[in-house]
Amino acid sequence: MEIKIWPDVSFWNAVVSKNPESTFFHTPLWHDLVVRTYADYAIATRGFIFSDGRKAVFPLIQTREGGLLKGKARLKSSVFGGYGGIIAESKLSGPEQSAMYDYLLSLKASISVDGNPFSQYAIPDTFTLKKDFTQVFALDSTEEEVLKRLSRGAKSNLNQAKKKGISVRTARSEEEVLRYFNIYQDTLKRWGDATLFAYPQELLLNIYRHGGDAAKFWIAEKDGTIIAGAIIFYWNQVVSYWHGASLQDYFDCYPNNLLHMTVISDALHKGHRYYDFGPSGGQHGVARFKQSLGAEKYEFLSGHWKYRWRKK
Repeated sequence: MEIKIWPDVSFWNAVVSKNPESTFFHTPLWHDLVVRTYADYAIATRGFIFSDGRKAVFPLIQTREGGLLKGKARLKSSVFGGYGGIIAESKLSGPEQSAMYDYLLSLKASISVDGNPFSQYAIPDTFTLKKDFTQVFALDSTEEEVLKRLSRGAKSNLNQAKKKGISVRTARSEEEVLRYFNIYQDTLKRWGDATLFAYPQELLLNIYRHGGDAAKFWIAEKDGTIIAGAIIFYWNQVVSYWHGASLQDYFDCYPNNLLHMTVISDALHKGHRYYDFGPSGGQHGVARFKQSLGAEKYEFLSGHWKYRWRKK
């Protein structure tokens, strides 16, 4: 097995493009957006070439300042609610997967892996494992059948949003992205201590400037005022809802119902297979909202392996 410490973008893209289990969070683009924003983060992805020529990647971000694997580094696959783990051109055997993990564990770093709910690859039990789940809307039916999956309350709220004049479209300028960021700031104040992590304005701007067709800011408006929005990522078969925010004063207009259903309809017509609402970070109200829109629970495991330094 050949190791590529810094697989080039074409190598990396070729592998993730060929694997239908991959998501936007496995791509070089996602990692580039992260390191553009955070000066103390670095890409540490590894590539693997097996004896028969098959290729695989293990996306990694190093989260310690000071250069690649200097000191007590930490490696994460992936970051900010994304998915990581093995991505390969074709199905790997158990021994091949083990060989990849054995190599990673030989590095002088602690390793965290956020599992991929669309993949069958397991994280070894040498890691401390934790159960989590996302909620996914399978795009395997007609638009009429999609609407039937909504709960009675969600259908009523969707109709209310339309009656109250809510409209949904994609953002057209950085100014609109900044308006969305202000709504996000308002949302953080509302969440208070329940907030797990706050993203800087620069990350959202980098996503808008450099995300291309793989990243879209969808916004909901009333009378020309942006009142809610969502950042959606597109890759292969999976459309990923990554980030959302809304103004509390407009909750009675139900903009999020119309926003999500508009994105789902768009993804359905463009031939994607899944709309992934993403993990809810322990916020039960958010999980119930996703369930009301017809999303089903997809469980996965995340794992952490702590490197213990030993004196020679």
